[in-house]
Amino acid sequence: MTIRDLGYRPYEGVRLPASHNTWVMLRHALSRAWGSWMVKLSAFLGWVPPAIAIAGVAIQWWLTQQATQAGVPLDEIPPVEGGDTIHSLYLWQLWLFGLMITLGAGASAISEDLAFKAFPFYFAKPVTPPQYLLGRVLAVAIWLFCLLFIPGFLLVMILVGTAPADARLESLGLILPAFLDAVLISGVCAAASVGVSAFSSSRALTMSAWILIFVVPWVLGTIVDEVGDWPWLKLASLPALLGVVGDTLFKVAREDDLSWYHALPVLAAMTFGGISLSIRRLRGAEVVT
Repeated sequence: MTIRDLGYRPYEGVRLPASHNTWVMLRHALSRAWGSWMVKLSAFLGWVPPAIAIAGVAIQWWLTQQATQAGVPLDEIPPVEGGDTIHSLYLWQLWLFGLMITLGAGASAISEDLAFKAFPFYFAKPVTPPQYLLGRVLAVAIWLFCLLFIPGFLLVMILVGTAPADARLESLGLILPAFLDAVLISGVCAAASVGVSAFSSSRALTMSAWILIFVVPWVLGTIVDEVGDWPWLKLASLPALLGVVGDTLFKVAREDDLSWYHALPVLAAMTFGGISLSIRRLRGAEVVT
C-alpha cells in the first residue's frame, strides 16, 4: 500500500499566544518535581509537624480551660504565642522537608537537563530561557509554598478558635505574616536552589553543593554565636536569614542584634544571583535549530 501524499495542510486549531509556553513549562516542571522521591516523601510526611503543633495548641487550650474551672487567675496562665508557634513550624518544615524539596526539584533541575542534553528539545520549540527558568523556579516555589502556608493557615484557624473572644481578631491577623513568610521562603529557596543546579551538569555535584550552602554556614554561624557571642556570621546562612525576617514578620523578639534590614538585602542578592546564573547558563546552552 502506497503512502498518500496529502500535501501541505494549514493548522486549523486554536493558536495560543507565546506566553502560554510558560504554563506548559510549569506543568511539565511540576510533574518532573513529583517524580522525585524526595518531593513525594515531603508531601506524604509534611503533615506530621503541623499535626504536632496543632495538638500542642489544643492541649494548652485544654489545660487553660481546666485551670480556669479550678479558679486559677488568667494572669497566671501563660498565653499561646501564636506568631512564635507559626514561625517555629515554618522553620521545622523548612529543615525537615523544604530542604528535600529543593534538593529533589530545585538543585537538580538544570543539571539533569544538561546531563541528558534536553535543551535542544526545549529551545527548538518556541520556548525562551526565561520561560524555561520561570517554570522550573515556580514549580519548586509552589511545592514549598503549599508545604508552609497550608499548615500555617490551619494553625491560624486553630489559634483563632481557641483564643479568648477579645484576642481572636489579633490571632486572625497572623494570616498576613504567615502568607508573606511562606512567599519569601518559597521564592528565595526556589531561585537559589535552581541557581545552584546551573553550576554543573553533574546532578550529584549540584545537590551536594546545595547541601553545603544550606547547612554549613548555619552550623558555623550558630557555633560562633554561641561561643563568641557574635551573630553576624549568620548573615551567610540562608535559613538564619529567613529566620531573622520571619521573626520581624511575626513580631518575635530576638536575643541578638540582627534585624530584617540586615537580612533582606542578602536574601535579595541570593535570589538575584541564582536567577542571573541560571539565565547565563541557559543562554549558553547548545541548541540545534
